[in-house]
Amino acid sequence: MAVTGSAFSLVGGAPPEPERAPAPAVVPVAQAELDEPDELDAAGATGASLLAAAVEPVDPDPDVADASELVKAVQLAEQEIARVAAEKAAAEERAAQERAAAEAEAAKGPVDCGLDLSDLGRVKSNVRNAAEQLGCRYGEPDMHGVAGRAGTSDHPSGLAVDFMVDRATGDALASCALENMDTLGVKYVIWEQQINHGNGWKGMEDRGGATANHFDHVHISFERGGGGGSLQGC
Repeated sequence: MAVTGSAFSLVGGAPPEPERAPAPAVVPVAQAELDEPDELDAAGATGASLLAAAVEPVDPDPDVADASELVKAVQLAEQEIARVAAEKAAAEERAAQERAAAEAEAAKGPVDCGLDLSDLGRVKSNVRNAAEQLGCRYGEPDMHGVAGRAGTSDHPSGLAVDFMVDRATGDALASCALENMDTLGVKYVIWEQQINHGNGWKGMEDRGGATANHFDHVHISFERGGGGGSLQGC
């Protein structure tokens, strides 16, 4: 081997070339985009989703009711329930008291005030019972029962009574008799030239004087075998 200056020469042939790594293949960008479409699509979709989430408005939280308002509403509802229950209980109590009073009144039976019934004659038992109750209730007036009458009067058959009264007493007695038609077995009432079968007063013909036109007495005719109960509400 010969050396000249700083250069070396190898005798017997040149040394072998050192091995070099192969250069990496260069793939054009356009080709890369074409070769991997799935990856690009996935990346694009992910990016779009993130962008949409970033700009999409978020619904605000629902309004939360004020607790004090809820408590107030519950209290008002409870008060209303209590009021309705109290009114119902009071109504039931009044109804029970009215039933008890009616039963007590009915249990008393016919009124006996020592009224003179001799002028009634042989009237029917239900007629006598009604006359006694009405007479005792309205000032013990003179009463006339069985008597001879013309036409279709109920007096001869013992199914009618005349109560000799003034105007104020007559108004009250006639009203009470009509109110107790079923209880006393009343058929109809005549007072001051009017007749009432339970469906309202109707005028009658002029028969002449005050007695004939029933201005001085209330006439009550009774059903045969009806009534027999005690006065109610008078």
